[in-house]
Amino acid sequence: MARVLQEATCQEYPHLRILVIDNNSGDGTVEWIREQYPSVEVAALSENFGTVARNHGFTPRDVDIVVTLDNDVYFDSPQEVARIVKAFERHPQAACIAFRVYHPELGALHARDWCHPRSWETSEHLEFPTYFITEGASAFRRSVFDSVDPYWQLLFIGNEGYDLALRLMDAGYEIWYIPDVKVWHMAALDETRPNWRPFYYNTRNLILIAYRNFPFLGGVLMAGPRIGVLGFYALRHHHFRRFLSGIWDGLRSYSVVLPLRRRLKNSTLNEVAAMRKQMPSFFKRFLRHWKKLEF
Repeated sequence: MARVLQEATCQEYPHLRILVIDNNSGDGTVEWIREQYPSVEVAALSENFGTVARNHGFTPRDVDIVVTLDNDVYFDSPQEVARIVKAFERHPQAACIAFRVYHPELGALHARDWCHPRSWETSEHLEFPTYFITEGASAFRRSVFDSVDPYWQLLFIGNEGYDLALRLMDAGYEIWYIPDVKVWHMAALDETRPNWRPFYYNTRNLILIAYRNFPFLGGVLMAGPRIGVLGFYALRHHHFRRFLSGIWDGLRSYSVVLPLRRRLKNSTLNEVAAMRKQMPSFFKRFLRHWKKLEF
């Protein structure tokens, strides 16, 4: 958190407002920020709301752009916010821009944070439209949330950016990957990361997203292969029971999701399908995950 705030407060851009949303950490973070960074606003939440806590940053109506950084993501240089503003000027239909995410230990692209519909080996340095939002390393036009619901509370964590991206695209907006905006992600490498959460939440949430956004066959085709990969890695990492719990909890949530169902337009589905055609083959992606212990 110290590095994140240090780089944020050094941004060379006027009228910058910094808000830290504390998800009921209970570890003294709120008090430390107020003491060390008195100019930084703090919203101390009463409980851990998961990734939907980011929505508090979309509430103020006196801002045009909201940059969302997780507490382990920091800017590369003092010019990053200025580059974000210029990116939105270049792309007037963009609701969101996704940043280039680097790993400080590797000194290179953080491959685990790359889920864009292109190969990172050939497209890392290119600017292109995408359907993937790097949730903790992205920026939004605040005004889009006057007509589009922000992050979905029911998901809690996992694939929330994918769900939001689909709904933004369905409302006629664009999402752009902008390599000029560079951040560093301090997350531990996968072999030292906890645990069962990705296998439960990502599995469950894919089913919820399919219920909410897709026709039946489209939902099966979207979620099925991804859930299969998650199941493989759940076995490999000895969390298969959590994976099965994710499937069960996802399937039995149909009645909860049904009132929220808003089937994506055919034009949106076609746009996503066209982007996916630029992805590497399934075998190449599987091999990459196998080598890096990533999914």
